[in-house]
Amino acid sequence: MKAQVFLLIPFDMGLELDFREPETKGLMKQFARPRTEPVSFRGTPLAEGDAVARIYNFGVGILQLSFFVQGDLNFYANLASRIDLLRLGAASITDWARTTVGEVLAEAKQFATYQYEVRLEEIQVFPVLSLEPGIVGDAEAFLRENLKTLYGMVSGEPSYDILSSFVLDQEKLVNFGYYENELILIKRFGAVVSSLEAGTILDMIRLAYALYWNLRSYNSLLDREIGRARALVAHLPPWHRFWVMPRWYERFSSEAIDFVRDKLAIVESIYQVFGNVLRIDSDWHLRTIHRYVEQVFDIGDLSKAVNAKLDRIEQCYSSAQNFISTNFFIAVEILLMLSFAWMVLDTALLFVIAHK
Repeated sequence: MKAQVFLLIPFDMGLELDFREPETKGLMKQFARPRTEPVSFRGTPLAEGDAVARIYNFGVGILQLSFFVQGDLNFYANLASRIDLLRLGAASITDWARTTVGEVLAEAKQFATYQYEVRLEEIQVFPVLSLEPGIVGDAEAFLRENLKTLYGMVSGEPSYDILSSFVLDQEKLVNFGYYENELILIKRFGAVVSSLEAGTILDMIRLAYALYWNLRSYNSLLDREIGRARALVAHLPPWHRFWVMPRWYERFSSEAIDFVRDKLAIVESIYQVFGNVLRIDSDWHLRTIHRYVEQVFDIGDLSKAVNAKLDRIEQCYSSAQNFISTNFFIAVEILLMLSFAWMVLDTALLFVIAHK
């Protein structure tokens, strides 16, 4: 059985990109890489790999390594669940990915309008196995007969052959094929496709995975931002130190303005993708698959989590500003009252002294 293996590796670029020029118009730009050194698995050479990098204008890229290989389903399941054992020449796939991403970033800087700290440096690989269309006769029977093996391909589970019925019942594999000989299985850690629409489905997965990585990167960044905001709030000056409050108010105002700019950029990057998503509205089947792919990568939940954290941080800065300004005016009022009391006392003393 021959299959084409696609390994998708997302990466945060630490760049804001501008593709508005005519030659770079669109959501994505692609860079072809030179053919890789031979790919091997557990010491066995497989094939030379083709590498392509796609960078999206919301600051995330997808590095794709693909190669053809001959094997049975058990071999593909072992390969998909132990990606860490793949090597390209003498380098592990992780080392190769880091090196190649560095080269892509150097090329991508020509489209950068701003550079910031990389939000997420983790390397994660999502395997997609594309079986030749027509290799599956009856997809439902094929799924029943090879359930555990196919589950191993899409779940990243090396011990797929001893999975319990409880696991298989709780996390059912759903075939989204349109025709009876079409197999489309997608889970969080892999996908298996045998379809004439394999190219379009792969595009959906790539874009959803990039958006997932974008949201996950922002989620990680906002966790650090919440910690920073809490640290600032924890050291707010007490009301009696009124002379430092204008400086603190100015600091929080500056932080709040910077954060609002960041929030606008984050919200724009999220909804810009939703607005530019593949135009599949007219195709019920592809639309259904697209919705399912977004669910697989928790796009909706991650988006809600990011928006909730944005609101919490904004509210934190706003509350701190209100606290400082309120305490400052309270301190000023107390000083004015004390000053007025002193004037009354001073006038009374002068009046008493004058009558003596």
